[in-house]
Amino acid sequence: MLKPLLLSQLTKNNSTNALVRTTTALTMMKGSDGTNILSPEVEFIVNFRLLPGNTVKEVKEHITKATEGFEVEIEEIDNTREASAVSPTNNKAFQIMKKGIKQIYPDAIVTPYLTIAATDAYKYQIVSKNIYRFMPIKINDAEKQSIHSTNEYISIENYMKMIHYFEYVMKNYDQ
Repeated sequence: MLKPLLLSQLTKNNSTNALVRTTTALTMMKGSDGTNILSPEVEFIVNFRLLPGNTVKEVKEHITKATEGFEVEIEEIDNTREASAVSPTNNKAFQIMKKGIKQIYPDAIVTPYLTIAATDAYKYQIVSKNIYRFMPIKINDAEKQSIHSTNEYISIENYMKMIHYFEYVMKNYDQ
C-alpha cells in the first residue's frame, strides 16, 4: 500500500518527521562544574512526545535496551503522561470546525493532523473525547521560529482570522 512510501517521505523533513514517531528532546542536562573536570555522574531530563499508539512503558523499555551495559537509572518525573487520545472526526464538533475553516480558507482541504506541540488540552480528556488542538492560521517561517522564543508573535491578519473562526464556531454550534 502507500504507507511505506508516505512514511519514507514524511521522515525526510524535520517538520513532518515528528508526525510519525515519538520524539526525543534532551531539555535539561547537568554534569561537571568545570570545563576540564569529568563528572562521576551526569543527569539528563528527556522530553518524549509520544506518538498516539506508543506508551510510556514502551519508551522506558526502549531506553533500557538502548542503555544496556551502562549504569543508568530511569526515573519518571511528575508530569509523565501517556499520548493524547485521537479525537473523532465523524461528529458535529469536527463538522463545525470544518465549516469554520472553509469560511476563512475556502480552498483548504480539511483533514485531521497530529499536533506535535505539548498543550494543556490533555486536562480536558476527563470531560470530552472531542479535543481539537487547532488555530486557524497560516504561519510563515519567521512566525514559526518565534514560537516559545523571544518576541513570539503572529501577524495581525492571523490574529483576525482566529477571531473570525472562533466567532463562527460559537455562533453556529447550536444551529
